[in-house]
Amino acid sequence: MSVRLKNQPVAVITGAAGGIGVACCRLLGRRHRLVLTDISADRLEALTSTLTAEGYDVAAQIAGDLGDSNVQARMAEATRSSGPLGALVHTAGLSPSLARWDAILQTNIVTTAQILDQFDDVAGEKAVYVLIASMAGHGLPRDDARDAVVDAPLQPDYLERVAVFLRAIMNSNDDAALTGAAYGISKRAVIRMVEARAAALGARGRRIVSISPGTIFTPMGRAENDNNPAAAHVVQITPAGRWGMATDIASAVEFLISDSAGFITGTDLRIDGGATPALRGGAIF
Repeated sequence: MSVRLKNQPVAVITGAAGGIGVACCRLLGRRHRLVLTDISADRLEALTSTLTAEGYDVAAQIAGDLGDSNVQARMAEATRSSGPLGALVHTAGLSPSLARWDAILQTNIVTTAQILDQFDDVAGEKAVYVLIASMAGHGLPRDDARDAVVDAPLQPDYLERVAVFLRAIMNSNDDAALTGAAYGISKRAVIRMVEARAAALGARGRRIVSISPGTIFTPMGRAENDNNPAAAHVVQITPAGRWGMATDIASAVEFLISDSAGFITGTDLRIDGGATPALRGGAIF
């Protein structure tokens, strides 16, 4: 039993069982039905049970790899049958300590573009898409040739074409050395994807924004801090003097999908405690 009415708008949250995802579930679930996805069936089931026991309306849960077109289709169909889409909050992604460079590019860029395309026929007017990028996306110098390749994630041989730039950035052919640069490129691509899609979505009454977190005290953030000296350095020099919390990001998401943010689209919001300007002039991946 839910304490909410069934005609409330739907919020789709990917990576729902992660730190930022859970925080978004709790805030957005106060005014939305929830369609949740996560790669871990066990974690998703546990989260759904907890939220349901607390009175949240979980309309659907879809476990699986978002890179799988069948999972994407199930997610869209579950949304279509659950009510009008109010928000798509895409928190799922891979960081350098979790995956190889190619998996990072595939998940953070290609899958993100596929999901946005999948929801093109599902979302109605006033739907808002919020994509989680990263302050790492602000750490690369401008390169028009690189951006032209990276901005076309559905082209053939995409990963190898991007890898040419990764190897040039890192001056290495060692795949293990490419993960940090791949992450920075992938998050810059998310930021640029938001800019590129804003006009077409706006013509249909929709908005799209990205959020670039700094170091956030989630399991993924702590893993990066423990395994990546560059990430640990970010925590140390952050002017705010603390880690970010998942609720810092979820609160911004809640604002961005609200009518109060109705004039905000096609842009990125950095929530990094001031770390990006503190690091300006040096690489952050």
